[in-house]
Amino acid sequence: MAKNKPVRKPEKPAKALKETAVKTPASLGSASLIAGLAAAALGFLLYANTFGYYYALDDYSLIVDNWVVKGGIKNIGIIFSTEYRFGTWNSPGSLFRPIPLTMFALEWQLSPDKPWISHLMNVVFYSLTGWALWITWRRVLGSYPPVLAFLAVLLYMAHPVHTEVVANIKSRDEILGMLFSTLALYSVWRHFENNDNKWLLWAAVSYGVAMFSKEGSIMFIFLFPLTMWFFSGQTPGKIIKTTATMLIPVALFLLVRRNALGGQQYQEIYSILDNFMVGAKTQSEKLASAFMMCGEYLKVLVFPATLVSDRGYPQLKPVNFGEWRAIAGFLIYLAMGLWALWKLPKKHVLSFAVLFYLICYSIFSNVFFLIGTSYGERLLYLPSFGFALASAWFITRYLKLDDMTNILNPNGKAVQLWTVAGIILAAYSIKTILRNPTWENSASLYASDLPNSPDCAKLNYHNALEVARVSMDEKSGTVKDRAGLERAVQCYSKCIELFPEYHDAYGSRGIAYFRLGQYDKAFEDYQVSIKYRPNNATVLSNMGFIYFMRGQLDKAEEVYKESIKWDPRFVDARRNLGAVLAMKKRFPEAIEQWEEGLKYDPKNATLLLYIGSAYRDMGQPEKGVPWFEKAYAIDPTLKK
Repeated sequence: MAKNKPVRKPEKPAKALKETAVKTPASLGSASLIAGLAAAALGFLLYANTFGYYYALDDYSLIVDNWVVKGGIKNIGIIFSTEYRFGTWNSPGSLFRPIPLTMFALEWQLSPDKPWISHLMNVVFYSLTGWALWITWRRVLGSYPPVLAFLAVLLYMAHPVHTEVVANIKSRDEILGMLFSTLALYSVWRHFENNDNKWLLWAAVSYGVAMFSKEGSIMFIFLFPLTMWFFSGQTPGKIIKTTATMLIPVALFLLVRRNALGGQQYQEIYSILDNFMVGAKTQSEKLASAFMMCGEYLKVLVFPATLVSDRGYPQLKPVNFGEWRAIAGFLIYLAMGLWALWKLPKKHVLSFAVLFYLICYSIFSNVFFLIGTSYGERLLYLPSFGFALASAWFITRYLKLDDMTNILNPNGKAVQLWTVAGIILAAYSIKTILRNPTWENSASLYASDLPNSPDCAKLNYHNALEVARVSMDEKSGTVKDRAGLERAVQCYSKCIELFPEYHDAYGSRGIAYFRLGQYDKAFEDYQVSIKYRPNNATVLSNMGFIYFMRGQLDKAEEVYKESIKWDPRFVDARRNLGAVLAMKKRFPEAIEQWEEGLKYDPKNATLLLYIGSAYRDMGQPEKGVPWFEKAYAIDPTLKK
């Protein structure tokens, strides 16, 4: 191993070497194994308390309410040929992450509605990330004391900002993206060490897995050559050829993604509730708001005292450059970028750490283009390694560590190092462990986060949904806590006060009114909801039920058909439309609707029962028998 250079001194530009040059780092003996196990164990232990948690937040749209995922791995073809949330709603989208969905489908097939297995897998993959980061960066940072890489990995693994990623099953995409991008970089370095193209192949395969897990992994296509230029000493030609190889999985991903998303009839439209910058009146306001959030994200990284799942509109509103937070964000990031570029020729490790952060964060920053959210701590998962590396560099520089080859040496400056690092790691770990229970389920998440973001309309809405849910017996559809449901109505009303055009809040308040027997108020809310979002399939279906109750079958048929027009996969609307058609003695049309519904919910016992009943009422009872048998096999209580 080359002599370790002082962390407190900038790295000199590496000399051009032959294409076979990159020495295997000297063995650290058992210390290397212990370091890797420590990083993995830290990640596992910090999140072991999540194993008994349920689903929360986006877990419902991606797993619990997703007919594609719940269909198991037989739907893998659909997963790889459709948008990320195809199995939940019929809205256009721009996300394509088939590998996490495939894993969710397999986990549901092996253990239906048992989230513990998915939480366990999140923690296992996070632990493997700790191991992968260590074996990779001890090689990449081979000319620096090994303690620099080790400390950076520990700080990364313990940082509380990762709680949303690990404790929320949905964020498996983030974990896999980081894990396999890191393994790709590891394979690149092994390729340099051995001049073996087998490792280059593994690098491309690993990076392909990362790309098909999370689109944000594409930023590593810039980090690969940057890392090689900073630390490998390879010739420009070798760096270009290696990077070109890594472009192959990127091109494959973009091609498959285009084929999967290209057939969508409409373009995705972002809501102000998801990204408050949608409400910016000018480009200047959008930029000012984006730079304000740049500062907010950096603040959370440096001081992760208050964590929250959402800080949307109108908790946050568009600002102009008269807002000090926008100016501060702009100046801080400008200074970071200029300093990193100034130190770039000297290949300063801190310059690399800053560029790592800026490159990874740029795609989520809303500075260059709007994305589907203005705030999400999960978006810091990739960039935060740059922050961890910078933090490790500052700690080692402050302690003036010239050489610490034996990272476990209890003597001398090692005591100072691990005293300082231990305090930070302990603070991070305590915060992480205390934050985890917030993610136990949706109710605990929204109730805990609402005080920290009281004017976020979307957070208030989801909290109202949970208040309403616990007031109902979901299986029977009956009210078990009338006072609780009335509180839910008040919560929905606050959402509407915060955002008067909140169509989902009107629709959900309408459902609450319906459950309370206040049908006229429910219908009024449905009408307002449709005014602001005419293609809301759920609200249209709910309106149809009120028409049905009033005996207005023609109007019920009309809105049910409108509902499935906007969402052909909406099983409830097809079931109810079939019921209306059956009451009109149009049995073949009714059966057609129910059979179409079975395509998306093949184990729906009610649909099977209805088809059997329709054949019986048509005077063809022999055709109905198989349908009755299937229904009773799934739900014996239907047999009377």
